[in-house]
Amino acid sequence: MNLMNVETESFDEISQKVFSLMSQHVGINTFFIAKNDGIKVDVVQTLNRKYSLLETGFTIDFQQSF
Repeated sequence: MNLMNVETESFDEISQKVFSLMSQHVGINTFFIAKNDGIKVDVVQTLNRKYSLLETGFTIDFQQSF
């Protein structure tokens, strides 16, 4: 698996590969990638293993996130 092949793979494809690799070594339920612009936090990709805690597309005000 070459995670650096950015020219031919989309963000979604790369994030799924990263999540797959991490889930093999880290025993947690939810992995996510989010953007934070200081005003809001946008969840752009998620992986929930056993049950759903967070969904792709979730947005929250930055001040309400932690």
